[in-house]
Amino acid sequence: MRYLIIGPKMTDNVHTHGGTPVLVEQLLKYMNKTNKNYKFISTQHFGEGKAIANFLYTLTELLINLPKVDIVIVNVSRNGAYYFSPIALFFSKLFKKRFVFRRFGGNCLELYEKAKGFRKKLIKFVFNNSDIMFFEPKYMVKYFKEQGKNAFWLPNSREASSSQRDLNLPYRKKFIFLGHIIKEKGIDEILKASQELDDSYEIKIYGSLKYGNYTKESFSSYSNVKYCGILEHSEVYNALCKSDVLLLPSYKEGYPGVIIEAFAVGLPVVVSKIDSILEMVDSSCAKVVDIKDSTALVEAIKSFNQENYRDFAIASKEKFKDYEINSVHKRMLQICEEDLV
Repeated sequence: MRYLIIGPKMTDNVHTHGGTPVLVEQLLKYMNKTNKNYKFISTQHFGEGKAIANFLYTLTELLINLPKVDIVIVNVSRNGAYYFSPIALFFSKLFKKRFVFRRFGGNCLELYEKAKGFRKKLIKFVFNNSDIMFFEPKYMVKYFKEQGKNAFWLPNSREASSSQRDLNLPYRKKFIFLGHIIKEKGIDEILKASQELDDSYEIKIYGSLKYGNYTKESFSSYSNVKYCGILEHSEVYNALCKSDVLLLPSYKEGYPGVIIEAFAVGLPVVVSKIDSILEMVDSSCAKVVDIKDSTALVEAIKSFNQENYRDFAIASKEKFKDYEINSVHKRMLQICEEDLV
């Protein structure tokens, strides 16, 4: 069985180390580890900001390689769902290849329902004609299955951490945020909540400042908050292991990889009440707060103590089993190959 995998890949630019590129990288690692026969086409071959050149390169490579493969897997976020996917689907059907549409993020249902005009026709063409569709949130799988579509749950995934926390260590009031430093991630709420905490609490902020309106100086007036710069992907688990609780009070999310990374090392989480996140967590491993509610965020942070922390940490570590990279991708390829062998 030979695969053609299409999607963005992580580059040397640390600002791109998140979301879809990370998940594509995880899939490629699994393909290599299990000696699968595949060809990869990067949709960012020429780098960011060169959309036309990248599009033409991807289309050319698609047409060259289609006759040699059995299954085409297109990995896309929002723009890829509208523009490249319909073209890839058209030619895949023309060459009689199985087409797999893998959509990242949690807003696909909203985009599907609100799209208008020609874009509506394009996205409907993809959803109506893909042989297999993979989505992260379960509610989206349920929605499309009820419409008779061949939809499956494929969550975000991560490799097990080589760095492991001792879950018996005492609780130290060390909190961490890891992600793009933008308003929609709840940064304002974290900063406001920090003002209600004494100096025994520590909040470290890691991530790129490129996409938001924050600077290093934005955090300097908060005594218990420290901006720590951008982490290389290889450094994430180590930073999480030095913390006690992950903060992610976002306004919107899909299946955040950072929550899975927290699970991998047994780190409890404080998260927003978002449908996709509620599929990932429960009261044993997480504190859930309303969106934009800094008062609830303070209460959630203060609710951890020496007596309850260990139970939260153990439950968080147990959650990782559902998102371990090998089991997730093994199931994915089994679905892709069903009835083709």
